[in-house]
Amino acid sequence: MEYEALPFSSAFALRNWVLISGSLAIAAVLFSLLASFLKWGPRGGAAFRRGLTSYLGDIFSMSPTRVLAVARLTLKEAIRRKALIVFVFFAVVLMFAGWFMSSGDSRTNIAQDVQIWFLLTAISWLVLPAVMFLSCWSIPEEIRIRSLHTVVTKPIRRIEIVLGRIVGFGGIVATVVLLMGGVGLIWIHRQVSDGVPKSSDDGSAEVQQKTPELACRVPAYGTLYFRDRSGILAEEGVNTGDVWAYRSYIEGNTRARAVWQFRNVSDEMLLDADPDDSGEVQKYLRLESRFEAFRTVTGSEASMDAGLEAQYTLLNDLRDRTFALFAMSPAFRTFGEELVRGEFRNASQSLQEISDGIDAENALLDLSDFNVFRTAASSAAVNLGLLGDDFTDLAKAMVEAGVAARSIRNGTDTAAMKEFSSASQELIRQLDERSEDLLAAMPRVEVPLKSFHVTEYHEGEDAQYVPRSLRYAADQESLARYLTAMVSDWNEHGNLISDGQFKTDLPKQLAESTDISGLNAELLVEVLQEEVDAGTLTIADGQLLTADERSLLQYFFTLVRSERLTSQDPEGWVLSADLIEDLLYQNLLTIEVSCLDNGMFISMAQPDLFIRMKDAPFWQGYFKALLTTILSLTLVVVIGVTASCIVKGPVALFLTFGMFLVGQVFHQFMIDILVGRVEGGGMLTSSVLLFQQRNPEVGVNVSEGAGSMIEAVDRVGYQMLYGAAQIIPDFGLFSRSAAYIESGFDVPWQTLLLPAIMTFMGFLVPCVLLASALLKFRELEAK
Repeated sequence: MEYEALPFSSAFALRNWVLISGSLAIAAVLFSLLASFLKWGPRGGAAFRRGLTSYLGDIFSMSPTRVLAVARLTLKEAIRRKALIVFVFFAVVLMFAGWFMSSGDSRTNIAQDVQIWFLLTAISWLVLPAVMFLSCWSIPEEIRIRSLHTVVTKPIRRIEIVLGRIVGFGGIVATVVLLMGGVGLIWIHRQVSDGVPKSSDDGSAEVQQKTPELACRVPAYGTLYFRDRSGILAEEGVNTGDVWAYRSYIEGNTRARAVWQFRNVSDEMLLDADPDDSGEVQKYLRLESRFEAFRTVTGSEASMDAGLEAQYTLLNDLRDRTFALFAMSPAFRTFGEELVRGEFRNASQSLQEISDGIDAENALLDLSDFNVFRTAASSAAVNLGLLGDDFTDLAKAMVEAGVAARSIRNGTDTAAMKEFSSASQELIRQLDERSEDLLAAMPRVEVPLKSFHVTEYHEGEDAQYVPRSLRYAADQESLARYLTAMVSDWNEHGNLISDGQFKTDLPKQLAESTDISGLNAELLVEVLQEEVDAGTLTIADGQLLTADERSLLQYFFTLVRSERLTSQDPEGWVLSADLIEDLLYQNLLTIEVSCLDNGMFISMAQPDLFIRMKDAPFWQGYFKALLTTILSLTLVVVIGVTASCIVKGPVALFLTFGMFLVGQVFHQFMIDILVGRVEGGGMLTSSVLLFQQRNPEVGVNVSEGAGSMIEAVDRVGYQMLYGAAQIIPDFGLFSRSAAYIESGFDVPWQTLLLPAIMTFMGFLVPCVLLASALLKFRELEAK
């Protein structure tokens, strides 16, 4: 997908609709009242009251029977006018489309995308002209030939005529689109199952093996952020000069990373794999990517064929999640990096040095440093609070330091800086005293997966299958924590010591009962015995203890970092991790993506990596796309019928087509202008810039008074543009469902179907009320 799946808030949309519709309704009532007084003079108030009462009575006394009767007459009229002939044209188009859409390209997924795009586009654009002509010409033509007079004289209300027309034309749209869609579904399955022809080496034509059955991916998207080449958090990656800044790049063979966080990950997202030799069904998580490669040099022929090498790393790092923001400030970078590494005493020392510098008035800090500290402290306090009541005092000290940082107004506010230094003393003391408890409570588990290649056309390695049970080469922290847990457990059950010494068969038991290999088991027992002989460890009451009363975790951290436990097994210390139990934090899964090729770049955007859950049937997503097509075309009907209630057929046709064109092509452009994504300023500012041949970043060269006048005129233009953006429907929203199906994705309910339905209903209700009012107070005798 080449765009982000933006969240949709139905509550916000409903509130916005009520405000806009209510404002327009009040404006319409006031305009009608003014028109009544202008036409009737002093009697205008009474005339307005009678008209409003009659109109409201029509609304609240509508009959579904009469509406359906008008809808049936509308359907018969459309059949009489041969409106369904478009279905014949569609069938003819499909009969010959296969001739022109066969391709010698071996990338069958591209051929499928083209065929699906052609099918959905043909359905929409073949029906559109017929829908426009029917909806825009029907009522004006009946007024012209005076056939509508025979209807309005009967006990039927104008709002029932309008609603019946919309229902009738909408029924025609739904019938034609579903018929065309059903035939198209059969056609697309035949096109796909026939295979894609390609040329063999001897020049003869052969047919590829049948492509996999059509299906719709059901993705679970995450949020994306980056780390720069130094490992510091960043909102975006590297800009390599691409004009389209949709994707950001990470640099190869550096600490640069793209980091995805997937929320609400659970066992239900895991798929079943084929049973293993024991007959047990394995569970795995399926990841799929759409990364792009960028080369600074061509590389070898093998590299060109294989693609750039990348790697996923599954990460559960509570320290990084809690303290990484501190490192975004140059002044507090060392402090933050020490916290993330788990060196809490070193971190407190770093903060003490900053505090001493503030007291001595020689610290190189500015306001941005304290702004970063304030944000980081607030985030850290929340995460520390989740660890339990044991860390309440530390979280409180973090909050107080953040509040003190918030009071600093500028880089020369010496008094406020000294208050921050004073508030930091409690935080420094807490970090010193609780360092071992923090290290035990904030683990870091890092599981690198097998590397894969990013190819030009996404062939072969886009899907990665992550089993629930993972085997990985442990880093120093994982090894220290594993040995601590293992020794504590074996101490508790009396499996380590016998008669005041290590059991003679302990290496064998370790190799058989744990993840430790035979060679590493012998090394571990040997090193532990040396530590006992040196007095660093003691044996008391059948248990192995530290002599200096350090925690076992702190002891094993020191032992591992001293490299005395360097693996004797060529595969290293290979441990096991459970994807759900060990790598999730509050159902949050973190995945880092790195590029392994030196001097190369890999780009990605938020939708480029997702968890692919169980696929939905193709027909399900396909008919969702047809539903949005029906809603789009019926909305054209609504606009056409509304316009035809006040103007003649040709004018209504041009008005409807104009609104459709703007809503389909330019609606997003209007939104981009309003939110500031388009540079150049307003209409008058842009004109002056063009006349003066100046850059938008420089601005116009005018006097202060002229600049104020230009801004005032542009504000009026922005308000008019905002009104147009609210009144003209976003037809691009409806056509976006086709993009999902073309790309092989299911049409999501929350981000597309629900907005499409609410958009349709949001325009249907006011248009029906407006059209019925226009038709009710229109002089039907006028041709």
